[in-house]
Amino acid sequence: MQFFLELSVNGLLIGGLYALVALAIVLVCKATEVVSLAHGQLLAFGALFFYAGYVLLGWPLWAAGLLGLACGAVLGFAVERLCLRPLIGQPLFSGFLMTFAVFMVLDGIFALILKGQAWGFPDFLPAGNITIAGARVSLGGLSSLGICLLVFVLTVLLFKYTKVGLGMRATAESHKLAQGAGINVRTIFSLVWILSAVVAVVAGVMLARYYDIRFMLTMVAFKGLVVAMVGGLDSLPGALVGGLILGLVENVAAGYLDPYVGGGIMEVAGYILLLLILLVRPYGIFGLVRIERV
Repeated sequence: MQFFLELSVNGLLIGGLYALVALAIVLVCKATEVVSLAHGQLLAFGALFFYAGYVLLGWPLWAAGLLGLACGAVLGFAVERLCLRPLIGQPLFSGFLMTFAVFMVLDGIFALILKGQAWGFPDFLPAGNITIAGARVSLGGLSSLGICLLVFVLTVLLFKYTKVGLGMRATAESHKLAQGAGINVRTIFSLVWILSAVVAVVAGVMLARYYDIRFMLTMVAFKGLVVAMVGGLDSLPGALVGGLILGLVENVAAGYLDPYVGGGIMEVAGYILLLLILLVRPYGIFGLVRIERV
């Protein structure tokens, strides 16, 4: 029982980080209807910018954090303005392919910077472990989850209770109606990409604590996409629930099944979960079911 509790708690900790990646993807999808693959690079470069400030330049933690957030915001704005803005009015699949192209270009740049090496990421969160219901849990993991939940709550509050958030919600419902109501849809697109990039940077810094800065860090975007699809591509609460579910399923399945199959369960458990969910709920657990009349 203790083994199961430890696997579950640690799975929920990493699941909170998956949820933050999914949140960034859902924000863009809700407002622009484009499913983004570029956020894997946004989170990886965000961690890289933080590393540059904190380790290479020796800046204090708060300054390195601001550097990572600011550079990530600029990168997100550049992706929207230079790559996606020209595709407004084109089929949505064109936007999806563009985010994949951005992913590949930035992936090559990221690989050139790393040169095949892994950069050890500093652990700036509290060290040590505590015991919860007989399960050992790291203080750093709990702090990381707390930061992610705080960012999640602040993002949802901004989305629901601010003027900018109102514009985002109106744009998410209908671009034409929002524009008819006097909302600058193009500006909303830019703001959404900036906000989602900032969220991705926080996720990237927290994830780099687990994985260090390495080439495979960018692949977390695909797990974020799985979480977004499980929870619903238009649901902010779905991103949180889906992330926690994925982290729990991955960790428990790997803990019990890896000894029998030689490892690798964690890499496929999420996709099996996605397949099962989509067979029952094609729009995700909390996704809005859209009925199209022919």
